[in-house]
Amino acid sequence: MKTGQGLQRSSSIENSMRILKAFSMDQPELRVVDVAEQLDIAKSTAHRLLSTLASEGFVYKDPQSNHYSLGVSVLALTNIVNSQLPIVEEATPILNALTEKTGESSHMAIREGQEVIYLQKIDNEYSVHVTTHIGRRNPVHCTSTGQAILAFESDEVVDEILSRPLPKFTEHTITDPQQLRDRLREIKRLGYVIDIQGFEKKVISIGAPIFNSKDEVMASVNITGPVIRLKEKEAQRKCVEEVVAAARRISNLVKLRKRLFEEGKA
Repeated sequence: MKTGQGLQRSSSIENSMRILKAFSMDQPELRVVDVAEQLDIAKSTAHRLLSTLASEGFVYKDPQSNHYSLGVSVLALTNIVNSQLPIVEEATPILNALTEKTGESSHMAIREGQEVIYLQKIDNEYSVHVTTHIGRRNPVHCTSTGQAILAFESDEVVDEILSRPLPKFTEHTITDPQQLRDRLREIKRLGYVIDIQGFEKKVISIGAPIFNSKDEVMASVNITGPVIRLKEKEAQRKCVEEVVAAARRISNLVKLRKRLFEEGKA
């Protein structure tokens, strides 16, 4: 049984982790009041946690503005994580080729709870880009990266996702659980997803799943572009072929790495 002190320590650790996750490319700086509001905690608690994180180098406090941003300790951990994700580095040439062949920005993403996190992005040559970047979190239920993963998840995972409210972002966002279930079944049958303005207006995205050595879904790849360039069925068909092929190549890389690892242990 946890003591009161143990419960308090556990709560502090949890809230500290939530603070670090609150920073993003869209919100790189936070004030104490911002943290308090986002985490629904007292300002005194937010200040105490931020001070502790700052003392360990996980956040940095600007002495002029009193705003907090992520610190160098996070950068060190990021480098460690990147070194443990060789598949991202190996998949990058495939994403480069995908962008070159389709002319659209490409991404690789994984699911974490109700969201997808972008591990890699290759921009196209156009000056106007959709709002994605490495590390960005987007909803799993209305993005092609998310739906491509969710369609191949277990019933338990899908049930958990659909048991919660599904936010609406555009008039095309599917928020009805049964309708989304039907869509996921169709995506699983086809092996890819074409999302038309489900998350962002005037944007079409096409995604496909990436599988591990056990043929379990582990990530996804997609391309995104404006409706004006991808509205024609022939353009969509060509992009589907390239996205599915890219996802298959990355899946094969994952399986090859696993096989080589096991052979090295033998």
